[in-house]
Amino acid sequence: MKHISLVKITLLFFTLMLLASCGKEEVLPPDKLIGDWNVYSIAEASGSSVIWEDLKADLVDIIPTYSCMEFTASVTDQFVTQRYVIVDVDSSVCKNPVISIYSWKVDSETGYYQFSQGSNVISYLISFTNSDNRMTWVDQTSGDVTIWDREVTAVATE
Repeated sequence: MKHISLVKITLLFFTLMLLASCGKEEVLPPDKLIGDWNVYSIAEASGSSVIWEDLKADLVDIIPTYSCMEFTASVTDQFVTQRYVIVDVDSSVCKNPVISIYSWKVDSETGYYQFSQGSNVISYLISFTNSDNRMTWVDQTSGDVTIWDREVTAVATE
């Protein structure tokens, strides 16, 4: 009889431990990708590179309305939103923003970031430098490289 009680107590103990551990997920730190980003440069696999702010400054010197140009990305824990504003060369005014939204995940086998939009999946090797305030995307299909700088909000001091 004592043996049966010991078995029951042991089963009860393990059941309680199992129930206590359920619902407790390991909390991971947020991915470094999350945040607001401004493009720094774009380079094709062939090696030609464009520094975005230099291009914009050169164009604004010629046509001031080109100051509306922008290329940004905003990343949450589920989505990447890229926003492009370019100029209509026929009228020299800004076009409506082009906004592309992707869901994203990190492939556990390759470590590549996969951006998905419907059946279109783009894989990037993403690295971070400069205290995680600069990231580099290397498109695994085309080889194109995009470098982004994190938007850092200035803290006002009195």
